[in-house]
This record gives sequence, C-alpha cells and structure tokens, in this order.
Amino acid sequence: MKRKSSFQMFDLLDLIKFQTRDLWRKCFHESEDFMDIYFDKKYTHNTNFTLRHRGETLAAAQLFPYRLTIYGSVTRMGYVSGLATNPFCQGKGYAGRVLRACHRKLLEQNTPLSMLIPGDESLRKFYESPQHGSYWTASYRKTEALDISGDGDFGAISVTCLDEWDNSLFVFFHRLTRDLPFMVHPSASDFFAAIEAAHLGEAYLLVAHCGKRMVGLCLAVREDDGRIMIRSLAIAEAEARAAFVDWLCRHCEVEKVWRRFAARGTDPGAEPYAMARVTNAYQFLSCIAAANPDFSMRIGVGGDQDLPVNNGWYEVKNGSVNYTDQMPERIVTPGGLAAMFLAAQPLILDLMMDE
Repeated sequence: MKRKSSFQMFDLLDLIKFQTRDLWRKCFHESEDFMDIYFDKKYTHNTNFTLRHRGETLAAAQLFPYRLTIYGSVTRMGYVSGLATNPFCQGKGYAGRVLRACHRKLLEQNTPLSMLIPGDESLRKFYESPQHGSYWTASYRKTEALDISGDGDFGAISVTCLDEWDNSLFVFFHRLTRDLPFMVHPSASDFFAAIEAAHLGEAYLLVAHCGKRMVGLCLAVREDDGRIMIRSLAIAEAEARAAFVDWLCRHCEVEKVWRRFAARGTDPGAEPYAMARVTNAYQFLSCIAAANPDFSMRIGVGGDQDLPVNNGWYEVKNGSVNYTDQMPERIVTPGGLAAMFLAAQPLILDLMMDE
C-alpha cells in the first residue's frame, strides 16, 4: 500500500479545517471576522473532533484545554466549543458521537471535567440527555448595575483606553486571578482572542494607573440593548473600579454600567450559564478530597453512557477517595456530580468568546 506523504496529510488537515468552518457558516450566526479570529487564534488540528463520511465533515466540535481552580485544588478541564452538525444530517446521533469522542479523550488525558456553554436555553435539555453527555447546569450569573458607592475616592486613579495591547496586560490579569478559588483560567492566547473578538463591535479596553503602577484592567462592550456591559474586570484597588465606571459613563454617555457576576445556583436572580459533567469521577473527587482532608461523603455515579468506568460508588474520607460497596447517600449522573460541587459556589468564567 502506498503511504501518504506528509504533504498530503497536511492538505487533509487543512481540508478538515475548511469543512469545519463551513459547518459554522451553516449552523451559527457568526461573522466571517469572528470566525477569522476563532479559527486563526483558538482552533488547532489537535483540538478539532469530527465525524466524517466519504470525505465530508458532517459534525465537529472543538475541545480546548483550560486550568480550573475549585475548593483549593488546581486541575484541568476541557471546554467543548462549536458543536455543529450539517443541517441535512441532524437527528442521526452524530453530535452525540462527537461529544463521546471528546469525553473519551479527556478520560485518556486524565482530565476530570468537561464544560460547555449552550448557544441558547433550548439546548440545555439536549445536553442533559444521556446520549449527549448528561451535562448539568454547573455555573450561574447575575446581571446588576455596578454599585461604586463604597469604592472610595478615585481622584488619584488615571484611566486610559487602549487600541493596542501587549503581554503585560495578561501578566497583570493572571497575577490578580491565578489564586481565585473558583475560576476557569484563560491562557494568554484565549485572553487576547477574546479581546480581539470583543473589538469587532463597540468595545473598550481600559487600564487604570495610580502613578506608574497598574491597578486595574477592564474590558467593556456595548450590547445590542444599548447597555455598557463589563465582560472582565481585574482590580488591585477598589478605587480603580469606580474610576472605570466613571470613565465609561462619561465617554459612552450612559447613567449606569452593568456587570455579569458569577453567582451560586441558589442566589436570588441567578441565571443558568455553563454546563458541566465529570469525565473521571475518581480523579474529580480526589482533587477535592486532597485539598479538603476534613471533608467526607459517600456518593454514587450512575447513568454514564459515554464513560461507563465512572459508574460506581465512592467514599471520600481523610483526604482520599476509595471505591466502596456501602450504599451511598446519593447516586447522581456525571453532570449531577459536577453541578453538586460547582453550582454551590460562584464560578468565574470570563472571556469565553460566547457573547
């Protein structure tokens, strides 16, 4: 049998990328400029999972790696993005097969969690089904006008709006957010891709200084309803937040500036956001147990069609996890296990390029 040359393989990978982008055109309402950023700055051949038949890509999704901090532990997660099926092939289970491939890859990589953000609320039932991964809503947000009444005098803070950016911004952002207890952390490339995508519309990238010292970073956009919405905010001093709000109100000619905050699922007014499921139940529980040795529970996982190895009974005790034959207090789906821990805390997901 004649072997394919590396040149032929390179052509095939580029063809799959082209076909995947064409799926986006058929399934989503994104601009060509947005897709330029996504496919140039985020997409790689290794992160693309496809179902192909006779040379055509019929379904695809991208699986991006992220760092996650939860309950004092640092672990990895996979973020499923851009799940799309050719409209002529929908209803045949192709999306479920692509998702299953993503989940199996995460298990193979010892990555304990998968997360996604539904394109609209009608898709939550789709992802909750066992055929599509048994995801559950695991993070929530609240939308409120920023109250800066307690932020103090910001007279010594200067605010600058940037039209160019460099790595010093990510260094500052990372320094202020790396130790937050509940956050999905973007990489530098994720960070800058989100900023670039925001600037396809009316966007403001602001930095605050006190003298020569940077004390704040803010990304805000004008949404379709006219509200100025802060998408990301990192401040070293409370006065910087007030300075940002003042600048945005004056320059955008609005009376209020809005922010979507991470919230607990039980908080009044909390709205569902991201969904999640565990892909390695033993490792997920071990991450929490190792950082919280006083925590104990017996929990069962069932109904995991994609990764049956997760189905079983677990005991968390003294900082470790063991399989047990003792009846657990609860048996949950892989999505239920993720939501049990994640939805109980305000999990920060900024700059995910979903808005």
